[in-house]
Amino acid sequence: MSTPIFVTAASIAAQLHQAQHHARGLALTAKNARALAVRAGSKTVGFRAITQFIDELASDIIRQSQYINQLSEQVSQHAVALWRGNMADGRFDWVMAENSEHRASLAHSQRQCRLRSDELSERLRRGLRLLEQELDESEKHIRTANLIATSSKVEAASAGEFRGQLEVIAENINATANQIRAHLQQARQLLSQRQI
Repeated sequence: MSTPIFVTAASIAAQLHQAQHHARGLALTAKNARALAVRAGSKTVGFRAITQFIDELASDIIRQSQYINQLSEQVSQHAVALWRGNMADGRFDWVMAENSEHRASLAHSQRQCRLRSDELSERLRRGLRLLEQELDESEKHIRTANLIATSSKVEAASAGEFRGQLEVIAENINATANQIRAHLQQARQLLSQRQI
């Protein structure tokens, strides 16, 4: 039996919350890198420019994670409402089958319930498509983070006595990007197992 979509959406939100946590760590790494670049002076001019990109990227990832979390919450709410509507429709069917005398009085309410369920189903489909698109966009941010980590390693090579510290920062960027990627992949996997 597959997992209901409202549980899947909540699980996706949890994965994105973890990604957001790691992105905050990336923002802290950017601040540390900027401080080190200032201390190192002219030896790290190229690295100083990269720290601005790291900071902006971390902010973008945090913002996008927050948006996806909100979107996941909406999807979950729509899914719960749809589930309730489907349960109500089933109850209408049962009551109408058991008591044919009430069929006429319940028919209008059942039609309204089905119309609402159709509307919620469409909202849910749109929300899931949007969620998928946002996860794709987040993946692009992670590829950018990996490119920045590579550039950071190249810049660190010419930093003299600061090389070791800058290489550690580059490794932190890479490791954090991979952690965020793992959460995004888990969210994508959850999304692919959805049941509407």
